[in-house]
Amino acid sequence: RIVVEFQYSDQNYARSVLQASTTYSSKKFDFWLNGYSEQDAKNQSLQQELSLDQKQLLANIGDSLYLARTSSIDSIGYVDNQIFYQLIDSMGYDSVLVFSVDQNLGVYRAVFQLVAQGNGNYVLDNFNALGKVYKWVAPLLGLPQGNYSPSRLLVAPKKQQIVATGATYRLNKQWEIENEIAMSTNDINTFSRLDASDNNGIANRFMIKGNQQLGRDSTGNWRMETKVGVEYLQKNFKPIQQYRAVEFDRDWNTRNRGFIGDQLFVNASNSLVNKKYGFAAAEVQHFGIGSDFEGYKAQLNGKWKQRGFQANWIGSYLVSDATGKNDYLRHKVDISQTLGRIRIGYKDDHERNVFKSNDKLVSNSYQFFDYQFYLANADSAKNDYKLFYRERYDLLPDSSRLVNSAKGTTVGGEFTFKNLKDQRLTLIASYRELKILDSLLINQMPENSLLGRIDYELRAFKNALTLNTFYEAGSGLELKREFLYIKVNDGQGIYTWIDYNNDGVKDLNEFEVAQFVDQASYIRVFTPSNTYVKTFSTELNQSIFWRPERLWAAKKGLLKYISLFSNQARFRVNRKTTGLTGFSAFNPVQDAVRDTNLLSTSSSVRNSLFFNRTSNIFTAEYNFQNAQSKTLLASGFDARENRYNEVSTRLNISRIFSIEYAYQRGDKLVNADYVAGRNYDIAYFHHQPTFSYQPNTKFRWSLEGKYTEKKNNAELGDERAFLSELGTSIKYNQAEKGSLQANFKSVNIVYKSDSNTPLGFEMLEALKPGVNYTWTVGYQRSLSNNLQISIQYTGRKSEANKAIHSGGMEVRAFF
Repeated sequence: RIVVEFQYSDQNYARSVLQASTTYSSKKFDFWLNGYSEQDAKNQSLQQELSLDQKQLLANIGDSLYLARTSSIDSIGYVDNQIFYQLIDSMGYDSVLVFSVDQNLGVYRAVFQLVAQGNGNYVLDNFNALGKVYKWVAPLLGLPQGNYSPSRLLVAPKKQQIVATGATYRLNKQWEIENEIAMSTNDINTFSRLDASDNNGIANRFMIKGNQQLGRDSTGNWRMETKVGVEYLQKNFKPIQQYRAVEFDRDWNTRNRGFIGDQLFVNASNSLVNKKYGFAAAEVQHFGIGSDFEGYKAQLNGKWKQRGFQANWIGSYLVSDATGKNDYLRHKVDISQTLGRIRIGYKDDHERNVFKSNDKLVSNSYQFFDYQFYLANADSAKNDYKLFYRERYDLLPDSSRLVNSAKGTTVGGEFTFKNLKDQRLTLIASYRELKILDSLLINQMPENSLLGRIDYELRAFKNALTLNTFYEAGSGLELKREFLYIKVNDGQGIYTWIDYNNDGVKDLNEFEVAQFVDQASYIRVFTPSNTYVKTFSTELNQSIFWRPERLWAAKKGLLKYISLFSNQARFRVNRKTTGLTGFSAFNPVQDAVRDTNLLSTSSSVRNSLFFNRTSNIFTAEYNFQNAQSKTLLASGFDARENRYNEVSTRLNISRIFSIEYAYQRGDKLVNADYVAGRNYDIAYFHHQPTFSYQPNTKFRWSLEGKYTEKKNNAELGDERAFLSELGTSIKYNQAEKGSLQANFKSVNIVYKSDSNTPLGFEMLEALKPGVNYTWTVGYQRSLSNNLQISIQYTGRKSEANKAIHSGGMEVRAFF
């Protein structure tokens, strides 16, 4: 069981918080007083605007907030980045919402809420780039046929307050008493004076504590601790935060049962404590909730460690009476014994939770027994290891008894090697076999699972070789996701919208990664769905860096020549497939974006081979990179891959002149089945020479050229593009003041296919066929030690199109 605790604040009104506390302490007496108040300003709404009629509605419904439903249809005028509707009359019904992109008619915005089937007049029609689109369905015989309604719940202002005071009085060195009383106010609708009788509540907690030394010697090893407590909570009492144990309601079988009434919790415990070896404790408890629930529980727990023997245990037995009878027996035990260098142990976890109504088992009854034997090392200062064998039995009810329905068997081990020189290694592996013993009670296929992890680090040869490896294989669930595009300020997004079909609707297949700043007007936001798919996952993080110059830079002959080469490789891969499909399921670097069994992946594989890396005259570099991604969407997949090989060189002809050359050949793939018309597989190569003149550290001038050929796969259209670029750039630095950068490019493109498609956008790199010009000017200046200003101007011009100019300014303050 995993429990996550978190806090959040959903502020719909301006809110004020007041907290105060005071304490007093003396030798015999402690006193405290705490106050807390948090309230919304009901006439200062933040996320909603309330009309007088809506405020009156909230005033009339009291605490019945489910009645605060109002129409969500709002006429705000057409906005480009939202979904809008027009109101029409249809089949004798007026005020029917119809999706529209007409700026004159589509001026109504609506929020649709999911309601029970037959309680709404709308259904989900489709999903476009801006979100979900809903469609009206005509009623049948006057009865609604949909499950969505254009309505929203008004949020009422709230107030929550609590005052608590308490005291502790020490009777003597062994005994003390403590009492605390609290009063709370919880008004969930401060607009209304109705239903105010349940706003206030009171609670009280009383406790007696004893700590007695056993034996005449006050420094002896044995003592007895005693606690008796009574806690009372009126049914309307509302604490600011949950103060009980996080699984208190599970321990008493009251979770999600809806019991209402005053709560009374009584407990008495006695512990026998030895300060060298541990303790053993016994406790009895009573918990009641009005007339709905009454339970009694006995509990034993302890911890003991003596002469290599270790034991931890906790067990409880609950008898309760609510809508039916309940018996809840549970225990956990962990026992081990050290024998020389090894530790042998046994641990188990058992629960038998039986609910009966009219002497028959209720369907939520269950029982499980999970035990394991393990063998581990006794000395944690040396290499660690642990081997275990584990079995789990699950029992579920038929009409009259608990039946053994499933058995899980797991074997595994954990190893950590600490004494390896310049190395660290951790290995974890387990294999689990699940058998379904009664398929009528468990609707699940039997399966085998293999989980493992390798974590390795190496630093060798005076750090000339560094290696880090993390590999993990496991199983779990992958969440299907939806996404939408949200418009942001121009230049602050990532994507641009191109209306390929000229219908004015922002379809999912009409958004591309922006190539120029002025186009970047949208961001993509993923939203989770409620659908999961079972997966088998592999993850690999690997880095290898070989720098022989640290060993042989001063050598001669062959070793000197070898020291000129260095290599760096990095792998980051996370793959999720539909399950164990042979050895390929364990291979994280398999080229499988097109594989239908692959649900999602995110990978980056890069290898760089350097020659003469530290030289200031001539260097060369070979790079291989393969970046893949595949996302599981609610309506399909979105898969991308970019793989290339690149060779680059740099030659300094003299102190002020240098030549650079790069050649790259690669393949760019997009395979998306959630929309049509986005698939392509482009093979490309380009040559890119650069000539640079740099007389000093202040000024640099470059002449750049680039020739690119692209070809789409013949099965996907066989489109071709030829791009020729010629450009120049300058950079001027002012020491400790600022820098000026500018570039100008002429790009000639030959492309004879349709350019108004996702493929055309990629082939043309957001330009047009024919001659294109692009230019950029940027200036950055430091005004002071902590203030910097940046000015950017970009432009581009294509044949038969007007020039596009864009500029921006940014001021940064450093604190």
